[in-house]
Amino acid sequence: MYDRTPQEDLLIVEALVECHDDRKDVQPERASRAWVIAKEIAASHGLEIEDAMRQRTSV
Repeated sequence: MYDRTPQEDLLIVEALVECHDDRKDVQPERASRAWVIAKEIAASHGLEIEDAMRQRTSV
């Protein structure tokens, strides 16, 4: 199994948040699931989504 780096996880969180934002009106259930997964990945690093999104710009 491949272990992702924290930087890769930040990229995944960013992609999931974008997916959420793009699909929330068209596919609300899928958008919600993307948000939940993003939140779980961010939390695995002790971050809220907002913190993870701020950190992505510094990496």
